Amino acid sequence: MSQGIRDETSLRERKKQQTRDQLIDAAFALFGERGFDHVSTAEIAEQANVSERTFYRYFPTKEDVIFPDAEEKMLHVDDLVANLPESMSIVAGLRAGIKAISLETQESTELQFARARLVMSTPSLQNLIMQREQEWVESFADAIAARLDLDQDEDIRPELTAAVIVAVFRVVMKRWIHSGGQESINVMIDEALAFIGTGLVA
Repeated sequence: MSQGIRDETSLRERKKQQTRDQLIDAAFALFGERGFDHVSTAEIAEQANVSERTFYRYFPTKEDVIFPDAEEKMLHVDDLVANLPESMSIVAGLRAGIKAISLETQESTELQFARARLVMSTPSLQNLIMQREQEWVESFADAIAARLDLDQDEDIRPELTAAVIVAVFRVVMKRWIHSGGQESINVMIDEALAFIGTGLVA
């Protein structure tokens, strides 16, 4: 590929990312002013100076703009579990995956707090969070079962392990939000998994 083509591709990708970021910023600004239920996708698009059709090219639904990186994060952890070294356990691999996610989380503190405030004030989004968490559990369980060559219809361990890991991340994120972002997510993850590893003995 010539330098000119690479530069053109790079510029196109930067413009796409810029439009995506503008839509996210516009959405959270409007949600913060009027609440999630009282803002339309057309209004978000107008605020970002793009068409509503452009909005839907980036986000299939209004809810998706609140969780713009959810699918990417899930795929990242799934890929990590699927390609673990033989010497690394599933739990160690999932720990590494959610720690990688937590680093990204701490780099976007303002977005995380805005999202938390929005979810706490919007019952429909609370239900969506529960659905998303179940999707994570199912995805992680599939990856664990494939890694260990287990049949989920007969073996409880893949889903149970996945559910525990997702619960750890949920509780840690709640604690982190309540601390105002002052506590270390990774330290809390290690503490939670260590506690679970002892058989829940205080």
